[in-house]
Amino acid sequence: MTTDVQIAVRKVSSVNPATGEVLRDLECASEGEVQAAVARARAAQAAWAEIDVRRRIAVLREFQRRLLQRKSEIAEAITREAGKPIAEAMTTEVLVVLDAARFLIENAYRLLRDEPLPHGSFATKLKSGRLVREPYGVVAIISPWNYPFSIPATETLAALVAGNAVVLKPSEFTSLVALELASLLHAVGVPHDIFQVVVGDGATGAALIHSRDPGIDKLVFTGSAVTGKRIALIAAERPLPVVLELGGKDPMLVLDDVDLNVVSSAAVWGAFVNAGQTCLSVERCYVHRSLY
Repeated sequence: MTTDVQIAVRKVSSVNPATGEVLRDLECASEGEVQAAVARARAAQAAWAEIDVRRRIAVLREFQRRLLQRKSEIAEAITREAGKPIAEAMTTEVLVVLDAARFLIENAYRLLRDEPLPHGSFATKLKSGRLVREPYGVVAIISPWNYPFSIPATETLAALVAGNAVVLKPSEFTSLVALELASLLHAVGVPHDIFQVVVGDGATGAALIHSRDPGIDKLVFTGSAVTGKRIALIAAERPLPVVLELGGKDPMLVLDDVDLNVVSSAAVWGAFVNAGQTCLSVERCYVHRSLY
């Protein structure tokens, strides 16, 4: 007698928030699939890091060129899945990524090259030192739905040019935009194992955070303060370097010598742009600084 065991497959649906249309149903990556993605990233990362920085910059330059060509198409994809107007998708998402690529193209070599380290120690007078910037290895990114293209793309470009592999877990509400990013990166020469997208819900993200043996080397999370606190506790056990960009509500100070018409317009814009779901990014570092 044989027994068939069926395992329920978790799924997430990409939905157009303006119309309710289901754009696509996607299977959630299981814990085993997440672990396999991290393992593939680790196996491929060393070779990517060995590539000359100028060659990685050339990949970013080609990415920038292709994104510029497809800017309207990408903006429309963001609008379909996230609901923001196309003009806003263009200015706060696509143009932001183009500018981030420009910055890295112009500055990555200078920022990543070895730096001579002078010292005044008589004990090591005949020795020389330098700072060597080394990639972390496998960087995991868990990104939100409010900026489904600009947040993961800018974080990914910086990690890639520094020599890291990236495993991205996008919001379950905007999986298709993340897959568009993957398509762009793979088309310009980023190996599939160097940039991977694991689609899924909270359980998929948890599997990425809990990955072991040896698991991820750094985590970048953008999301709620409640989840960020849980991640911080988990990361402290390893310890795992993390960047947490968490939710909050900032005050607006209005002084008595201002034009209230101007200030009121600014207050309304600041409170309601992107449906009120907007943040400013903190600095992220994707390399170690080693002293030799």
